[in-house]
Amino acid sequence: MAFFNEDTLKKQIKSGEFSRVYLIYGDEGYLKQFYANQICNKTVDKDFADFNLKKLEGKETTLNEIYDCVSSFPMMAEYTCTLVRDYPLNTFAGDRGKFDSDFQGMITDIPESSVLVFWMDTITVDEKDKKWSAVINLIDSIGACVKLDKRTRSALEKLLVTSAAKKECTLSREMAGYIINLVGEDMSTLQNELNKVCSYAGSGEIAKKHIDDTVIVSVEAKIFALSRMIAKGEADAAFETLGNLFKLREEPVMILGVLSKAFADMYRVKAAKEKGVSYMNLANVFPSTYKGRGFLLDNASRDGAGYTVQQLKEALLILSDTDRRLKSTGEDPKTLFEELILRLLRV
Repeated sequence: MAFFNEDTLKKQIKSGEFSRVYLIYGDEGYLKQFYANQICNKTVDKDFADFNLKKLEGKETTLNEIYDCVSSFPMMAEYTCTLVRDYPLNTFAGDRGKFDSDFQGMITDIPESSVLVFWMDTITVDEKDKKWSAVINLIDSIGACVKLDKRTRSALEKLLVTSAAKKECTLSREMAGYIINLVGEDMSTLQNELNKVCSYAGSGEIAKKHIDDTVIVSVEAKIFALSRMIAKGEADAAFETLGNLFKLREEPVMILGVLSKAFADMYRVKAAKEKGVSYMNLANVFPSTYKGRGFLLDNASRDGAGYTVQQLKEALLILSDTDRRLKSTGEDPKTLFEELILRLLRV
């Protein structure tokens, strides 16, 4: 069978024609859990779930327990379903791609009346690792491997617009983007915040006020806003935001990390412009950071407009010095950050 993408998996679930075994992995936690549960819900009638659905924790589960589950006959249903969360499948693969005989026998001999789902919730599947590659090839030969990665900014906006419509609310792409700016790109958080907005709005057009009145701004968004205040020279607002972050007991290392990232984005964009290169090309140079997240580069272009490359280089050195002092001295973190903001405002 071919590797499944999200659309293929959706069609299969809708058709009710299931593979015997699934490997669900990737870096989008919400989607992985959603589709793992979808398979369970569609294969097993909830009235007979006690008999036909088994959920196992992989780190506490033996191969024999999984085998017993997949070997059981369904009661008053077409399928049984076994969902195994975070099972270390790579431990059954040898260095030369050979598998433990009991494991391979169990995987290749799953009855037609059984559906086995390996859901990699917190375990990272490294496709370049020989053992994981062997696991993927084995499961792909008899079932379906489904990689679910984070969606692009555009796809997230479209998702929010569609989700709002299902709740009888109209959300523009602009307002969808505004929610993402405030909340971040975690799909579970976005859905929760959208539900709140729609409930508050009731129905009809969702306005900026509805969002401002209900959405909880993510810590990362607050820190990016802090970087923007510093870039604009808004000292009072910057110190107020810093004070609020410390009142919320946010980790100083995390605050500094996000702040450094914001200035690194500005530096990269400014350096690209100085060389006469489109800053959007940075998505190809740093794919893990900017691919599908061009808005970060647009924001950096806007926020860094008043700086020179040399000034941004100096800002990064100041941030680096603060990082060293934060991690290696006993200085008070809040005092360190107040000094940091003063130094950055003077760049």
